[in-house]
Amino acid sequence: MEKYIEKSCLYINLSNLRQNFQRINQLTQRSQVIGVVKGDGYGHGMIKCSEELLRAGCKSLYVANIEDSIKLRKKFKTVNIYVLSGVISSNELKTLEKYKITSIINNHDQLEIVKNFSILKNKKIKAVIHIDTGMNRMGFKSKDFLFQEQLFEKINVEFLMSHFTSADEKNKKNCNDQLNQLLRSNKKFDFKMSIANSSGCFLDSKYHLDYVRPGKSLYGMNPFKKETFKLKQVASLYAPIIQTSFADKNETIGYGKTYRAKKKIKTATINFGYANGYLRQGSNRASTFINNIETKVLGRISMDLITIDVSEVPDKFLNLGYPVEILGKNATYEKVSKTLGTHELETLISIGFGTQKKYLS
Repeated sequence: MEKYIEKSCLYINLSNLRQNFQRINQLTQRSQVIGVVKGDGYGHGMIKCSEELLRAGCKSLYVANIEDSIKLRKKFKTVNIYVLSGVISSNELKTLEKYKITSIINNHDQLEIVKNFSILKNKKIKAVIHIDTGMNRMGFKSKDFLFQEQLFEKINVEFLMSHFTSADEKNKKNCNDQLNQLLRSNKKFDFKMSIANSSGCFLDSKYHLDYVRPGKSLYGMNPFKKETFKLKQVASLYAPIIQTSFADKNETIGYGKTYRAKKKIKTATINFGYANGYLRQGSNRASTFINNIETKVLGRISMDLITIDVSEVPDKFLNLGYPVEILGKNATYEKVSKTLGTHELETLISIGFGTQKKYLS
């Protein structure tokens, strides 16, 4: 780590990303791994992370919207790209065809768009069919899907997909129910299938099917608490010290005077806050680290500033610009997110969108 930084920075360890992919690929070796890079690569940077995943052997990528899929295609000419949202017009489908991007078909309206376009072009359009097995968010109801047989004659169905609701909670009963719904939906067709997200990859090999779609586990987030699975955290976040000071006994710190010093303490203020995605729920609760020494957040987190207790930190580590660990080997995804009262995904995406990134190989 640098001894001096001028602004907050999210450091992305591409070697760890590559190792996580290889770990999942080894675990699910009979299935093809589709790397999920939506949400700007879960806040890590979609293009750079995709580049590394492809270098590691990934052949397919999964995004949420058409705009991101086009960005990927302009950078990567041969990779398979899938768009979760599907299309809402023939113009959008025309765009996907132009860029050789595969749409997910989530409902009858989207199916009609693809079918009509297929008739117009006099060719089958490649697509993935989404079956709703319990999420009640997107996809054909499994019981309705069976009546779409004639429509699929105009479509080259690459595979059927569904999405687990409760794999994170290790709820195998729910997962088995969803898997069985997907299998029943496919009984008449015998298409290839995909249902496993990150948690599904690690929960049971019977969920792997033909394709798996890991997202958060690629970036080092453990699918189940207290189990590591040899995954490595990909991101670390540091912000610079911009002031050091003291607070005397009974003095307060920050908006609303929510922290009152019980004794004279040494403080530092760092250039980071809720405008950068670090939620105010961490006020008076969260911890940062300086040279592996824990430094507690004092008072309310401000828009651009956080004040921390550095009473135990030697002065040589308190120069202006010295990096303070907000996320890293001490402040893990899970610990920070628990303190902020949210999920690791929300933490990383919130922080990642507005923060400068540096990529380490």
